Amino acid sequence: MIGGAKTRLALKLLRAFTLRRILNSARLRVCSLVRRKVVRNMPESLSVEPASVCNLRCPECTLGDGRLQRPGRLMDLATFGNALQPLAPWLVSCQFFLQGEPTLNPDLCQMIAEAHRRRIFTTISTNGQTLTPELSRNLVASGLDRLIVSVDGTTQEVYERYRVGGSLHAAIDGIGNMAAARKALSRHNPLIEVQFIVFRHNEHQISQIKQLARQWGADRVVLKTAQIENPAHAAKMLPENSKFSRYRLNADGTISTKRHFSANCFRLRSTMVVAANGDVPLCCYDKNCQHSLGNINQTDALAIWHRPEADRQRQQVWYTKNGIDICQNCGG
Repeated sequence: MIGGAKTRLALKLLRAFTLRRILNSARLRVCSLVRRKVVRNMPESLSVEPASVCNLRCPECTLGDGRLQRPGRLMDLATFGNALQPLAPWLVSCQFFLQGEPTLNPDLCQMIAEAHRRRIFTTISTNGQTLTPELSRNLVASGLDRLIVSVDGTTQEVYERYRVGGSLHAAIDGIGNMAAARKALSRHNPLIEVQFIVFRHNEHQISQIKQLARQWGADRVVLKTAQIENPAHAAKMLPENSKFSRYRLNADGTISTKRHFSANCFRLRSTMVVAANGDVPLCCYDKNCQHSLGNINQTDALAIWHRPEADRQRQQVWYTKNGIDICQNCGG
């Protein structure tokens, strides 16, 4: 089942490649290889934020622990259209998440359906708390290609250590509702992926989540390293097995990323990120839009992508030792 799921996922992604998109993606990679200073390709990926609000309070999340300085809101259809319309001819994929819980936006399925109509590979990441039978059917019908459900524990006690305010039972029911909706509508989509962020308090449940996820109706499990925003929490949160950590815990209690900074950041050349209000942050690590390139409700998305200020900010990352502030905690 798992192998079949990967094959279906690959086939769905291939469906998104038109000749124009293939040529654009090739140009993107050549420009990255030669480290061209000015970006001339179009973005091949779009990340939009359906909601900058959430129903949980995850402690290492910028929104969950109260560090998100932007006002909470839902992205409207006009803003989404301003992001999708100009970029669609070149987009291979569209991710419907940044901060917040995307399923809180009542227009989410309509947004996904519009991207699907344009043969763009679509993904959402959710905590699964709101995946009712009705919403599940609508998500399946929208053409969604991949659904990521975060489940970081196999018991309620362990699960709620990070998913504060969440119910493991609700997440399991949500996965089951999605699997049932696929069957009822005779669809293979979306691929249902359980994402398990590995912490010290849950690493002993890794083998259990791999077994249980299949029983719940998921197609596969992906283990993810935790992003630690507050270094003071590192000692109690980082797993003992270092292969599941993106950090080194130093003797003085500080942490440092294992990954060496790459001045040739591919993400800055390939992906446009759009916040719920239309602001375009430099990348997905610019969570408070401190390095905003513009707003798509005021300026055309392609004009923002190619404006001199955008190139200046990209070059500031590429030609500054260790990048800028938002690069310091990047997982690559």
